[in-house]
Amino acid sequence: MLLAKGTRLGPYEILDSIGSGGMGEVYRARDNRLDRVVAIKVSKDAFSERFEREARAVAALNHPHIAQLYDVGPNYLVMEFVEGATIRPADSPEKLLDFAAQIADGLTAAHAAGIVHRDLKPGNILVTRNNQVKILDFGLAVMGPASTANDERRTEPVTETGATVGTIAYMSPEQARGKIVDARTDLWSLGVVLYELATRVRPFDGATPAVIFEAVLGKAPVPVRELNPKIPPELERIIGRLLEKDRETRYQSAADVRADVKRVERDSSSVRIAAVPPRRSLPRMTYRAAMRIIVTLVILAGALGLIYSTRPAVPVTSPSEYTQLTNFADSAVAPSLSPDGRMVTFKRGEDLFLSSGQIYVKLLPNGESEQLTTDEGPKYAPVFTPDGSRIAYTKIAAGSWDTWTIPVLGGQPTRLLPNASGLTWIADHLVLFSEIKTGLHMGIVTATDGRADSREIYIQPNEHAMAHYSYASPDRRSLLVVEMTSAHAFTQQCRLVPFDGSSLGRHVGPEGTCTSAAWSPDGQWMYFGAVVGGSSHLWRQKFPNGEPEQITFGPIGEEGIALSPDGSWLVTSVGTRRSAIWIHDPAGERAISSEGYAVAPRVSRDGTRVFYLLVRDWWLSYKGWVASSAELRSINIVSGKSDSVVSGVSVTDYDISRDEKEVAFTTTDSAGASQIWLAPLDRRTPPQLIAQAGDQVSFGIDGTLVFRSVEEKTNRLVRIKKDGTRREPITTASVLDKFGASPDGEWVAIHSPGAGENGRSSAIAVPTRGGAPRRICDPGCRAQWSSDGRFLYLATPVKTFAIPVPAGKSLPDLPASGIDLSLEVKLPGVQIIEHEGSLSPGSDPSTYVFTKTNLQRNLFRIPLH
Repeated sequence: MLLAKGTRLGPYEILDSIGSGGMGEVYRARDNRLDRVVAIKVSKDAFSERFEREARAVAALNHPHIAQLYDVGPNYLVMEFVEGATIRPADSPEKLLDFAAQIADGLTAAHAAGIVHRDLKPGNILVTRNNQVKILDFGLAVMGPASTANDERRTEPVTETGATVGTIAYMSPEQARGKIVDARTDLWSLGVVLYELATRVRPFDGATPAVIFEAVLGKAPVPVRELNPKIPPELERIIGRLLEKDRETRYQSAADVRADVKRVERDSSSVRIAAVPPRRSLPRMTYRAAMRIIVTLVILAGALGLIYSTRPAVPVTSPSEYTQLTNFADSAVAPSLSPDGRMVTFKRGEDLFLSSGQIYVKLLPNGESEQLTTDEGPKYAPVFTPDGSRIAYTKIAAGSWDTWTIPVLGGQPTRLLPNASGLTWIADHLVLFSEIKTGLHMGIVTATDGRADSREIYIQPNEHAMAHYSYASPDRRSLLVVEMTSAHAFTQQCRLVPFDGSSLGRHVGPEGTCTSAAWSPDGQWMYFGAVVGGSSHLWRQKFPNGEPEQITFGPIGEEGIALSPDGSWLVTSVGTRRSAIWIHDPAGERAISSEGYAVAPRVSRDGTRVFYLLVRDWWLSYKGWVASSAELRSINIVSGKSDSVVSGVSVTDYDISRDEKEVAFTTTDSAGASQIWLAPLDRRTPPQLIAQAGDQVSFGIDGTLVFRSVEEKTNRLVRIKKDGTRREPITTASVLDKFGASPDGEWVAIHSPGAGENGRSSAIAVPTRGGAPRRICDPGCRAQWSSDGRFLYLATPVKTFAIPVPAGKSLPDLPASGIDLSLEVKLPGVQIIEHEGSLSPGSDPSTYVFTKTNLQRNLFRIPLH
């Protein structure tokens, strides 16, 4: 039954019907959240969990020749609305070649993301008014790793149910037999489409599916040029190779098809130009007229030269030219090249910044990846020494951020400089590094590699901000700096500062989260790795005042930049990340969420639901990738049904009141400023703005909220009434991070610099009614309470300690110096949870929820044009 105009499907309002098919009806609709027109395909049946999971992954595709999939409902797909018509036979060979190149380009991007369409046909290809091709219906594709000729996925045997004769006519021989499919299956379908566009008939046709199958499997089609002599012989050859029944002799990649089509386009253009007959002689012009024409041409040439000198004539990078350098099932990140460009070093670990992992080295292009380090703990920023004999890297242990080196041929690591991180060489014995000034206030310093002649270059005013990476320009007059704000997250653009330290400099690069940077060898270009609009890609900008331009695209992100010595190529880490909510209970471990990138889980008091954030955008912090734009949702643990808690609002952190009637949460405005809001969970009234310049909110006592106040010089712990009045500090202690609050609101756990032994940072508990703080653990841990307050959980990177809280109290009886979690914890009743990473506790230590991230990244070599 057709949906009437005005019908609502979630946030989408039906405008009118625009078509139908075997799967269901297609409608034009409006997304009322973003005020944009979309196309919605409504299925006759509910989608399976596998379909939703694959379709959501496909939604990451972003390519000019692919109609983007925006969203998935219980029985509908929400897609980009394309104004155009189904592709039809071309009226000229030139247009056909253009269509072929565009379709092949779209397939190249899809296959690079591991997506096989399986149903490519003219009905799934639209052409816009300006002749731009858009491939539709990737929502029904097969998802897998990045596709190659040998990356195969099994498909279902073809039946007549839900299929049309037209669909069968475009199926490959392997599809028709119900065998394994891969990217080459789409190339067969492309050959069928191009044959039809060139000749106006299908290469394999018949009155019944059986007749068509017989032709597909055993008959050769009529040669293209017999039906249309205008088709260039080389294009006929391309179509013939696409229709090879043995896929081993078919084209092996869409990129190869596109390259051959482009060559035919070029050669055809050359023939047309050569065939233009000479024009008759024009009357002789006067000298003055001739000079006017010459001057005009010179001016035009100059103008065109100015225009095209500022933008590339061809794309800076092309996915078809990427060369994979590593092949790990997990991740290779943070690449850096040797001075001669013959070796690459990298970290094998989750993130390019603070995560555990080991340092590797590899001889380019085909050497083995050799592991150099074996010790545990966070490491980052591996780089070569100037002579290429050793690799320096940052290692964090016992609260100290030090630079270590290890020989490229293997051996024992040695400490080069204490309190020196993100170190790079700018001359044989001159280094650039980050140095902790006080607490975790980190600035950029230059010195000799023995730390003589030390000089500060860039120190951010806020005492909690941290400048982690610095890259000197080839002439050593400027630095690119990647820094954290006082909230300890990479949430802003890169910074360009003078090497002489004369100013704080200015932001450069795209408006987003800068995570890495580099310079071209001639100093004319600045390169950036940045997260913009939720996508992590590479950018460049002409030095000093050019406009940023994106140079890599697609659904798979890039992180880290290592530029070759001649600037003609770079190495980066390419891959994807997903995150799901899991539960651990006496029955074992299992996933309870399957959509998108889910983080920050929290168990409800009755243990039936889990609150969490579904991330739309993120930034990199010292805790890893965290939400900068997310929807607050809850999920029923038993049924798996997920619901929005606060609609139409992007949440970065949150807390649920003890009676579970209210939610307090933080948002971030377009300028990056944080705000505290309060809303009822029953949605009877809209959210109310409570405070500006604050985050990490929780419910306190006596009708108050407690949060971290982000201030110009430092961060403080403050409380405020729920009506937004009486904002006042709770303690004079400086706050690096605010952890959990006791359920009764009496205590708040924070990470504070200088609160531990010998001035080290420490986790402390602050009484919200006033009084002396209590030290929890030193040198530091993450502290939180169970929802009923019966346990205090102290987490390290590799395990969590559940410490019973005596009845009638909010804190266990801790030693005055806190607990040293590196030693045996001898408190009564303590339980140890052997779990790496953070968790959210349930009713007792046997039950907790956590996130499991699926991260796969490998190094690729990318030529630059």
